[in-house]
Amino acid sequence: MSVTLSRPDAPAAAVDAWNRLHPVGTPVVAYPGCRPEDVRNATRIVTSTRSKATVLGGHTAVVWVHGHGACIALSHVDVRTTASDGELAEMRHLLYDADADATVPAFPYPSAPTEAVS
Repeated sequence: MSVTLSRPDAPAAAVDAWNRLHPVGTPVVAYPGCRPEDVRNATRIVTSTRSKATVLGGHTAVVWVHGHGACIALSHVDVRTTASDGELAEMRHLLYDADADATVPAFPYPSAPTEAVS
């Protein structure tokens, strides 16, 4: 049995948009099972991403987060707009070289998109 998606490029477009706007280490709230609007006691993980988003099995846009062993659908991940001082320090550490004298980020921060993402 095969399933044909009506928009087979939709997961790839979602992944491209996510990766353009959210670098690895982005603070997020992840819901590995159900979202809280669907299940009242849904598991909620306050964490950050540990990978770029990717397409799983050709049909689902996913990302891996710290503190959870499996990928989570992007539809179950919300970006946090604030982070604690400790989280900010960790993100800064991840973005800079491990060398003590590093002054340049190991990964350039992505520039703002030039077009609106829908």
